[in-house]
Amino acid sequence: MSSPSKRREMDVMKLMMSDYTVEMINDGLSEFNVEFHGPKESLYEGGVWKIRVELPDAYPYKSPSVGFVNKIFHPNVDEL
Repeated sequence: MSSPSKRREMDVMKLMMSDYTVEMINDGLSEFNVEFHGPKESLYEGGVWKIRVELPDAYPYKSPSVGFVNKIFHPNVDEL
């Protein structure tokens, strides 16, 4: 089984090689922004969203913190 740091590297590399735009914050692999587009043929087509992801030291045993950078109005998303 791989170590948590290898898992973090592998997961971040998979994300960077995907269709999403990934912008690293600082020099480590623990904080980054991800930009994604709304699915085609949906009400969200043409929309662009940006989220900030923070991976804790205990990742993957502890879940990442994810928050929207741009404004989003949804009953399950805290405005702060």
